Amino acid sequence: MIRGLVLSLLVLTSSTLWAAQSGVDWLARMTESFDSVAYDGVFVHQEAGMMNSMRIRRGLIGGVEYESLEDLDGQRITVIRVDDSVICVFPDKEDYVAGFLPAEPFRRFQKLDKDRLTQAYDIEVVHKSQRIASRNAVKLTLIPKDEFRYGHEFWVDKENGFLLKHDVLNSDHKLLERIQFTSVEFSPDLKEKDFTPSDDSYTQKFVEIEPEVVPRDWHFDWLPDGFDLVWKDARRMNDSTNMLLLSDGMSTVSVFVERTDKKRPQTLMNLGATIAGEKSIKVGDQMFLLTLVGEVPAQTIQRLMTVMMPGSNND
Repeated sequence: MIRGLVLSLLVLTSSTLWAAQSGVDWLARMTESFDSVAYDGVFVHQEAGMMNSMRIRRGLIGGVEYESLEDLDGQRITVIRVDDSVICVFPDKEDYVAGFLPAEPFRRFQKLDKDRLTQAYDIEVVHKSQRIASRNAVKLTLIPKDEFRYGHEFWVDKENGFLLKHDVLNSDHKLLERIQFTSVEFSPDLKEKDFTPSDDSYTQKFVEIEPEVVPRDWHFDWLPDGFDLVWKDARRMNDSTNMLLLSDGMSTVSVFVERTDKKRPQTLMNLGATIAGEKSIKVGDQMFLLTLVGEVPAQTIQRLMTVMMPGSNND
């Protein structure tokens, strides 16, 4: 009887602690889990009517961080990270695509800005039992406070905070993008050989180089609440193109400014939750092409293109 009472108290205490954690607390745990938890899992990525499955593994072996992302469909391309070294593995040399590097879908969540998040979203914890990939999960909802960003739903592991599922939703609650684990194992017995390409594959090494910091020659006359420049200055991508980066703590908009000699009308393109827009603008005798790409609604990209002006606006 006493043992049963103790167990009941432990369950009640655990439930109370879980309920007491805010949505921001859970997001912070999720962010930390990417670098603190070892895992081996398979997830599906659904966007723009397309779906593909991928296997992701991460572990600390001999004090060195190893990570791999393997596309299980199509060409079965794999990206392997060993600390800061990146290797792209193709089944055969004929499959190699110059400069191709599959996107790593979880890296965008590793630097969430919690202060800006609360300016832009109402963050709620759904107090209802959830289960994803055979794991008990906590569901979080990020409801946008205006029309300039999407809504987000997260399911994080109740035990370790790891992201198990993520949905991006438009204002009509229509699903735009989904990442969901179908299976995941924590603390797997990973070895260095698990991250070693086979002898018959074709590998291409990439060196991640930080772009040169250059003065920012453009500014925005308006930004949606919560959005701000991630860098005070710009980053030089090549001889003719500089980059700015905007973020609201969840969503980002990459801004590219390229010198050009061609006038182009404003255009918009979309792929699921990602919207890209471009237009040319003339400053003096020089024509520039502005290209904005972000996981935000089309009206956000459209308005940002109209309020982007030459000058750093650092006064």
